[in-house]
Amino acid sequence: MIRVCVVSALMLSGASVVKASSPELLREAFKNWSEGKDDLSFVQRTRYLNDDGSLKEERVERYDPSLPDKQRWALLEVNGKRPTPAEIERIQDRRNKKPRKKANKALEEYFDLENAKVVETEKESVRYDVAVKPEAARLISVDKLSVGISIRKDTKTIDRITAGLSEPLRIALGVAKVTDLDLDLRFDADDDHAEKKTPAEAASEADGTARVVMSKLGNRAEYTWGEFKRVSRYQGGGKSSSVGGQPGAAVAAAKTDK
Repeated sequence: MIRVCVVSALMLSGASVVKASSPELLREAFKNWSEGKDDLSFVQRTRYLNDDGSLKEERVERYDPSLPDKQRWALLEVNGKRPTPAEIERIQDRRNKKPRKKANKALEEYFDLENAKVVETEKESVRYDVAVKPEAARLISVDKLSVGISIRKDTKTIDRITAGLSEPLRIALGVAKVTDLDLDLRFDADDDHAEKKTPAEAASEADGTARVVMSKLGNRAEYTWGEFKRVSRYQGGGKSSSVGGQPGAAVAAAKTDK
């Protein structure tokens, strides 16, 4: 569910909206995305807070779905220090023993591309406001979510995805609540060499951050993601597949292994 929040939320800027005559550019960009590397690696920082707002624990971890299951999560720091063997066993090893989150839907299946709207047209890009399909966000009020996607005209690739939340969002049948969400991912940042890349190559690099603040049964946690990179998911043994092909993979992976 939280994956849908991140993949789905955004564009609360109040910009004037113009209905798109045709979302062909948007559809082409989604197609080019699906032909590229299908997953994201990232560094995750998690801050667990006490009732009074003071810091209870802070972790820094790297998630790389191109690695085998036993290696995909790596614990880098706990409270600013190198993790102890006991912390590695408690946190890293426990994560890696759990099955990877399945995400069989293609990215475009989450969004209503047919009714996408243009909110801004610039010389090199077009920015769309895209609604989330209700069936893709079960148990979530999609009217609180919207998606903004910027497409490069020359390479026909996703250039930027930004996200936000209009008001607190209850999930997991009301057990948990997302109180803040901020996503800003940029792709194809190397403009000087963009014309030399295939569409799939042009969308292979990612830069930016994602942040979610949530509470579950009164316990508050803040998640921040950065150092994104598109990778090819590990194709070794195992029956389950990893979270793939979506900017919201960060939240999905984190939520799966909690």
